[in-house]
Amino acid sequence: DLVKAAQEAYVALDSARLVVKDIDTGEVSQEFTFKYYDDVLHYVYESTVDGKEYYEYNDGKTLQIKKTGEVKSYKWPSKNFTKFKRNNPHPNASTGIFFFEPDCIGNASVTIDAEKNTTVAYSYDMAKLSKKMTTETTEGKMYAFDTTFVFDKDGKFLKLNEASSFEKDTEKTKHIYTIEVEDENGISEIQNPIK
Repeated sequence: DLVKAAQEAYVALDSARLVVKDIDTGEVSQEFTFKYYDDVLHYVYESTVDGKEYYEYNDGKTLQIKKTGEVKSYKWPSKNFTKFKRNNPHPNASTGIFFFEPDCIGNASVTIDAEKNTTVAYSYDMAKLSKKMTTETTEGKMYAFDTTFVFDKDGKFLKLNEASSFEKDTEKTKHIYTIEVEDENGISEIQNPIK
């Protein structure tokens, strides 16, 4: 119920900033800032691709992409980009950011700490999960996937940790990312960072 409530609260927002951090390095790996203007989504997406900064700016009329220093622009209507709306949201403005596949959960636990924060942890059954999504990547086969949701004493979403473990040629790697939502309904303007 807490996870579903967090999903519903997120997609109901008029604006917010979604921040994804690498727990090991503390670095922001992705940032998605959005605001709806008359039902049309305006957003800025920032990440790093192959060690280089990557930007997207979309105001429903224009999509600009900056990749490896090169800028490409597309005008609506265009087959190169989608005009996102509330009834057709960007993946980062949808419930999908809170990964939750009840049919694929192997183990679950709920704990409440001294501050009355609630932690809901899920370990996924990889045989079932692999039927719903791709578990093969360039880093190898995903052999474990765990999510940990943290809510405050009032049930408000605080953060989500996602841990993915891969194996390739007997070499194992693990990535843990923290997903947080900031500036809820507090974004006054989406500014284009691409020059």
